[in-house]
Amino acid sequence: MTIKTDQVPLKGIWHDQPAKKWEEAYLSGNGEMGLLVFGDPKEETLIGNHAQLFLPMGNQFVVPDLREELPEFRRIIKEQGYQKGLAFHYQKAVEKGYPGLTMSDPYTPAFQLQIKTGVRAVSDYWKSIDYQTGEITVNYQADQSTYQSRSFVSRADGVIVYQLKTTADQFQVELEPAIFQEPELDGRLVWTDTGFRLDYHYTKGAGGYTTVAQVIAPNATIETDQDRMMISHTDQLLLMIKIYPELTNQQVDWSRGLYEPLFNRHQALHQELFDRVELKLTTDYERGRSFQDLMSEAQSSEGLPKALIEKIYDAGRYMYICSAGVSTPNLQGIWSGTFHPAWSGDYTFDTNVQLSIASALTSHLEEGLHGLFNLIDSLLPGFRENAKYYFDARGIVAPAHASNYGQHLHWNEEWPLQIWTCGAGWLGHWYFQYYRFTGDRSFLKNIAVPYLEEVALFYQDFLIEDEDGTYRFTPSYSAENGAADNATQDVAVAKEVLSNLIESYQILAIETDKIEHWQNMLDRLPAYQINQEGALKEWLTPDKGENYNHRHFSHLYPIFQSREFTAETNPQMFKASRVAFEKRLEAWLLNEEGETTSTHGRMHTALCATQFHMPELIKEVIMLVINNNCFYPSLMMSHYDNQEVFNVDGNGAFPQVIHEMLVDYHHDTLYLLQALPSDLDCGELAGVRLPDQMTVRKLKWDLKKSKVQLSLISKIDKQLKLKLPLHPNAKLNHQLQEDFSLNLVANELKTIEIKLA
Repeated sequence: MTIKTDQVPLKGIWHDQPAKKWEEAYLSGNGEMGLLVFGDPKEETLIGNHAQLFLPMGNQFVVPDLREELPEFRRIIKEQGYQKGLAFHYQKAVEKGYPGLTMSDPYTPAFQLQIKTGVRAVSDYWKSIDYQTGEITVNYQADQSTYQSRSFVSRADGVIVYQLKTTADQFQVELEPAIFQEPELDGRLVWTDTGFRLDYHYTKGAGGYTTVAQVIAPNATIETDQDRMMISHTDQLLLMIKIYPELTNQQVDWSRGLYEPLFNRHQALHQELFDRVELKLTTDYERGRSFQDLMSEAQSSEGLPKALIEKIYDAGRYMYICSAGVSTPNLQGIWSGTFHPAWSGDYTFDTNVQLSIASALTSHLEEGLHGLFNLIDSLLPGFRENAKYYFDARGIVAPAHASNYGQHLHWNEEWPLQIWTCGAGWLGHWYFQYYRFTGDRSFLKNIAVPYLEEVALFYQDFLIEDEDGTYRFTPSYSAENGAADNATQDVAVAKEVLSNLIESYQILAIETDKIEHWQNMLDRLPAYQINQEGALKEWLTPDKGENYNHRHFSHLYPIFQSREFTAETNPQMFKASRVAFEKRLEAWLLNEEGETTSTHGRMHTALCATQFHMPELIKEVIMLVINNNCFYPSLMMSHYDNQEVFNVDGNGAFPQVIHEMLVDYHHDTLYLLQALPSDLDCGELAGVRLPDQMTVRKLKWDLKKSKVQLSLISKIDKQLKLKLPLHPNAKLNHQLQEDFSLNLVANELKTIEIKLA
């Protein structure tokens, strides 16, 4: 089958095979509700999701009160080691009613609806997602007629919209809503004259939720029985569905029930978000090729596939636009077709949430972070209980896993995540960065500073002193890789929190003795250490060796996240960090005998590689996820190879990898093409945001012609350095690179041209 380029979305993806399972579905979302469309045309299936629907499982989210045991816990760690200490801690927790490792309430579907068309011989099938508009389209021929379904989740009207049309004189369609047979749900289906209502009561928790649907079918005959609605004598139907995350009798205004006006209102809002940033690597002809065609070519080629990379980039930004709003992307974004998702499909805070939001600010989608801030605000009571009952401290401690509750109950002796204390501080990174990108002083004063103060208050109560006055983190845990005092990420996150807090007071001209207090704490944090191999240690204590064979890169937080130092500001630590990174690559990523299939580990590899200026490694990471079949037909990613476990954290991180390898800013320095693989020899990037309220209007590069053009604008006066690490002989206005500097005048566009050699 040949599809013309003008028939398919250029900023999207299409496929000529129906999806057989929900993970392969095409998907849409408006930041509150999600939609999955899949299945054979004879029996197309819609699954709807709501960002707040985590199914209560009846677990008691009560943190065991271990305050009295903390001194003894620390004594055992000091005298007998962590294994004995963790056994003691777990035993005491069980004695106080702790049920053992408890999963978060799972993210589950709101409804599932089968649309049975009764068609027989189907041909010329193809489907598409338009990332630019958020619309899913399914086309096919059947019984000598043309059929088309179109669907989206409206940002303007807050409803899921589905339309089915045919060129036949009429069709007969059956709608069959499923009533989920889950022990945690008690469901009831009620038919109305032109629609249905589903009410689900939770059996192991208070409340429930409601789904309401309305059918509009001109001149149709509509009949219902107990299980289905039959629609006949029409050539089209429009279905509008709204999910309420609570039980309600609220009436929906269906008066706007025409597809085109509904879609046009939605498209204007969705496309404005999507079009803010654009990556161009290829031609419209290449953009018009199918998922299967692009993937097959990429897997048989040694070079980076430009068209596919552009589409993966667009898919990552699409995921975030669809998933962020009411909340923030969970492990599965805003989509689920199962009641038993891996890791509950929850908010996993020890790396996955952070990757899913990695490109939010640079992609100029900063309003999506309000969903994150709202989520954290709702979880703060649990965060405070974690600090109080585990560590006898004020302030907040984020759990590794959360959904309906912020209390930390996902731990045991084997996985002692209760002693992973840097999560709240890591989340604090996004509060301060939101200010840096937007310049919103009200946000800084009223939201960011109070949050960071709660994190710092925990450190004030939690940290203990060595004999020389240096603080010690004990207990301490490097996420999922081992326990020992002074995990490097604990120290790095505390440094960032305290530094950002001090800077916030100074920005806001707040005179307070807290500055001296936080600076004193900052000065007493443990120093980073380098081992005998020249690598930055993952635990800053002599009695804990390295475990390089691991998917987490926690100790490289100063590189991939906080940007604490560079090769210029601290050459020794930067070099040691690179050695540690290379040890991780050798033992984990490039170890053919190891378990190297974690997509989040690969994305963190790439984010570190941008800072170490390693373009060939970035190419290798991209080819690993392509060649190992980590993409579903929607271009959403899997956690493991061979499309195993639907997870979107890789999608959230991918655009940030592209941004950082092309244009990155920190330490008053703008880095251009710092990790650009030579395969991507020309292209354009427009609209990317940078800290300190700067926008890259356009970056255009052509390695064959040795030319770079940059147009940059800032909302404030700014002086910065300019570096091209991969091009030491680059020249700007006949000056060598070591002399490159830019003076930006507020709101004045600055355009420069650079000769690479």
